[in-house]
Amino acid sequence: MEATEKPHHLIVGQAAWWIPVPAAAAAPPSQTSIMDTVMVATPTEDTQKLSFAAALKDFLENLSFHCYGKLVEHARCIQERFFWLIFHTSALSVLIAFLWGTYKCETETLVTTMYDPLYPIWKVEFPAVSICSFNRISKRAILRYAEELSIKDPKHRNVSYFYDELQAFGYLYYTPDSSIDYYRAFRFQVFLNNYDTEPHEMFYNTRRRMNTLTPNCSELFVSCRMAGRHFDCLEQFEETLTSHGFCCTFNYDGRYVNERSYRQRYFGAEMGLVVTLKTTPSDNFYKLHRSNSFPDPYSGGVAERFAQTGLNTLLPVRAKIFETVPEARSMSPTVRKCLFENEMPLVFARHYSFSKCISACRARSIIGLCECVPFSVPHRYYSGSEGRVYCTLEHMECLRRYEFKWLNVITSRANVTGLEHEMEDSLYCPDCLASCTETRYSVRGAMTLSLPAFYLDLADWNTNVGYKNTNKRRNFSSHLQSSSTSSYELAVVRIYFAETHIQYFRQIIKNAWYETFSTIGNICGIIAGFSLIGICELLFFLAKQLWLACKAELKAELRHVHNRANGRAKANHQQGADQVQDSSKSMELLILP
Repeated sequence: MEATEKPHHLIVGQAAWWIPVPAAAAAPPSQTSIMDTVMVATPTEDTQKLSFAAALKDFLENLSFHCYGKLVEHARCIQERFFWLIFHTSALSVLIAFLWGTYKCETETLVTTMYDPLYPIWKVEFPAVSICSFNRISKRAILRYAEELSIKDPKHRNVSYFYDELQAFGYLYYTPDSSIDYYRAFRFQVFLNNYDTEPHEMFYNTRRRMNTLTPNCSELFVSCRMAGRHFDCLEQFEETLTSHGFCCTFNYDGRYVNERSYRQRYFGAEMGLVVTLKTTPSDNFYKLHRSNSFPDPYSGGVAERFAQTGLNTLLPVRAKIFETVPEARSMSPTVRKCLFENEMPLVFARHYSFSKCISACRARSIIGLCECVPFSVPHRYYSGSEGRVYCTLEHMECLRRYEFKWLNVITSRANVTGLEHEMEDSLYCPDCLASCTETRYSVRGAMTLSLPAFYLDLADWNTNVGYKNTNKRRNFSSHLQSSSTSSYELAVVRIYFAETHIQYFRQIIKNAWYETFSTIGNICGIIAGFSLIGICELLFFLAKQLWLACKAELKAELRHVHNRANGRAKANHQQGADQVQDSSKSMELLILP
């Protein structure tokens, strides 16, 4: 049976979009009737260009994706093609929804897991401890300062006048319930600006003056002990700035961070930090109230406890470690929602913490609104520290006006019904994120016990100064009497770890790139039958069609330019011929007699 004439079309599985130059071949005469329906492309067809519609049809017929050939398959009625169109549209919509959900889930790329439920406490760093006296301004120092001002006063007012005026210095500490006579404070500050400023100072140095008025560390400690061993308090405690001004800080430079022996694990009330403190009630000028806490305790990361005189205060510390794997550094901070300690070195000197960031944000807000810096804020928290003015009595009105803003800090905005005004008036610090790796401390189960009569404190004092056991009471009493005629009140504070083992948490990457790729591939394969080969085919088809379009456009442009050049050449040639003809005619006219 002779093969009937069939329309020429491409061979199935070897479409022109995949093979750049299909090989021309003739069908052998021994083909069966089944193969008669398939005709090999002739060389004439190879040179013919397919339109985009024909290429798209051939692409859908040969695409590896499932069932897309049904849209252009022969012998399919319009109803069936419409059904397959609705089916594929729905499948693509479901696929996009699933992929979007997967993307939203993958944005939370870090997950917290339990790394070690019994991490030994002797490997945990001891927290930094700041001890501040309730009496923030010494009465003896105020009297000396009043005498200096009386001498500098051109009106020669007496010491008692300046002693009363210096009561306003208590306003420099945050006191929410006290009333302020702003006019009187402003008038006194004008006097200080004129007569109590050093020659090299452009403004009144509040920090320098408050440092001289605050009781120093030598007036605060009696004895110190760590892990059962006594040490010199003034060598281990250094004067630092806190939210309450100048205080005495232990382990400020992280000296007790490294791993210790089992004996020095600081577990138990006797093996932690034991400090015996003294205070002189007659030296009180301005006492700190329990509500005074501006600004750091509201920044997080700081726990405040009050030790009363005549009592033994026990402060058991419980710690938890949160660590983020180093591989998370490649992620954006907004994705992992935390910052490593060395990611803001210019501001925090490779020791970033959330509490420090909030304090720096608050300091910048105070500078912007009141154009001054509280004397208790470190220089590294704001730029241009050399030319900044410390907050004085004349800034108190502005500081009081915005106190609500600085005591309510938010790091992200959310629409909460009923709190719109609070959200608007709060301090917004979007750059402050949690620390990626930190040790979090909490003080729970604190208690106070009455001090034994002279026994414990005498033993601590006797060991510190090196006296004999035979004359403990006599030496201790003589020391108190020789220091001052005023009586001292004592307090003992014990800070120690309450547990021998703690929980160690670690933040790890939720899914690696190959796990995410596998999840997306499974979703695409199940819902739409997509595969990596099919995606490559689609990209190849789009790239080829784009190249053909650009090539056709380029050829058309070149053809247009060539035609214009030919037209110009013909015009120039015709013009030259006309000129030659005209010149020959003119010469003929000249030759005539």
